[in-house]
Amino acid sequence: MALINIDGDPWLTDLDACERLSNEIQSQLAARKRENTLSREYGVISGTVRVRLKQLGTELEQLNRKLGLLTNSLTAAETERRQRKIESLQSKLIQLQRQFNSPGADRDALFQMSNARTDEDDDPALIPSQSSYSVADLRAQQTRILEDQNEGLDALSKVIARQKQLATRIGGEVDLHNEILDDLADTIETTHSGTDRETRQIATITTESSTWGYWTVIGLLFVGIIIVGIL
Repeated sequence: MALINIDGDPWLTDLDACERLSNEIQSQLAARKRENTLSREYGVISGTVRVRLKQLGTELEQLNRKLGLLTNSLTAAETERRQRKIESLQSKLIQLQRQFNSPGADRDALFQMSNARTDEDDDPALIPSQSSYSVADLRAQQTRILEDQNEGLDALSKVIARQKQLATRIGGEVDLHNEILDDLADTIETTHSGTDRETRQIATITTESSTWGYWTVIGLLFVGIIIVGIL
């Protein structure tokens, strides 16, 4: 469920900014996909996306820290909703990083060049003429790809760890609620037993009182009959 920024909450404003940034990155990845992998435009978009992915990761970390500071002023349900929004954006960041690093034409070109290299292929003359990359550029790009993949795995690990903590905390709360319900059930059973006992006692007293009343009436009638007979 989307969070609505009614009172100008700065945290929600930052959240909206992160969502817009993730959408912009998605659009740029779509634009990059339409470009030739060896073109200048492809390289420019790749550089921009790389910077914005790092920016999004940093802003999500800050957003998570700010939420930690706000925990005491929010209800547990609201905190959980906001945490889920952060985790959703973290998952989207991982997906964007995978799209950015997904095996494509540029990676194929890297491996093709790597397979075709000889001991002398450090010579720039052996780089295909239609490529705007040097051997050093290709190696640097491959290194960046591996680094981005590692960052994505680290982010995924943090999300999984956070979800495990939430599951553990929810499990503890469920156990506590079960104990409370058990205690309540015992109290209700004890109260019910006491009520039944008191009800039986009242019924017994009522029955005895009714019997004494009958005997009293009978005695009075008997006395009255005797007095009338005498008179």
